[in-house]
Amino acid sequence: MRLRNGLIGLAALALLAAAPAARLDWAFPGSGPKGASIPGSQSYRLAGASNSFTEASLHDLTHAPDWYPNEHPPAPRSVLAGAGGACGYCHLVTGAGRSENAQLRGLPVSYIEEQVRAFASGARRSAGPAGPTEYMAAAARTISPADLHAAAVYFASLEPKRHAQVLEAATIPRATPEGFLYRFDTSAREMLGKRIIEGATDAEHHRLHDPHEQTIAYVPVGSIARGAALAYRGTANFPACTTCHTAHFVGIGGASPTYIARQLAGFRARTRSDPGAAPMQTVAAKLSDDQILDLAAFVGSRPAWTRAEMAAAMANE
Repeated sequence: MRLRNGLIGLAALALLAAAPAARLDWAFPGSGPKGASIPGSQSYRLAGASNSFTEASLHDLTHAPDWYPNEHPPAPRSVLAGAGGACGYCHLVTGAGRSENAQLRGLPVSYIEEQVRAFASGARRSAGPAGPTEYMAAAARTISPADLHAAAVYFASLEPKRHAQVLEAATIPRATPEGFLYRFDTSAREMLGKRIIEGATDAEHHRLHDPHEQTIAYVPVGSIARGAALAYRGTANFPACTTCHTAHFVGIGGASPTYIARQLAGFRARTRSDPGAAPMQTVAAKLSDDQILDLAAFVGSRPAWTRAEMAAAMANE
């Protein structure tokens, strides 16, 4: 059961914003300021898409915009629509997830079902302000067991993908919270400091729930190497990540770096008390903010694990 339980001259710098303190609030960016009002009848069609959607429909959590239905197997009803929220609205019909939530592709059916029940019961909560967690809890309380199972089987059948391009940097484009991640303004720069700042390369594509959206995560210089040392060797206080997640980092490799940071924060704060959380709570309790950042940077930079690697890891439990 180990795997399951484990789930740059000075003048220039003077123009840059001061580096923030080493706190994990960067991992909980919030929704940001409200954008300009757009008529609900405004229609959109992405390049190569067979479907179009209106502004109003893109704000309807009960129906998932399926831009490219030919790029995935037929999805069950609960992925496409749901009274409490369609699974595919936030996690995308492809199951790839977004920076503000989890990738579901390739996760075991039983794990997906278990986590949804934990959201419904309150056993799984956020360690910081996080609207997506509240949405998830509401949806989890309304979905039927049959619909949950159908969605879990569908997502489990899909091969995982790496979420973001992870880049080490000292300065980054100016970043402001928007839609529970960050919008980048390339006309200005700021210090990254001890943060991971993650956002879409094109914020409009994120707003439209484009499954082809490209994401970038800026991480501090040296953080990937430091995270690798922790992940492969551990410390005197906690074991290596590979002890449970294997050398392929099954279940976590290639995930959104800020998502990883939020989950480690949740285990540390014990707001994640879902079944099987105890071992990760013990490990995360010994992690500093800097170590959480470094681990998230490294694990997010890894290639995505495969369904075959997951199956092999589970068979060896």
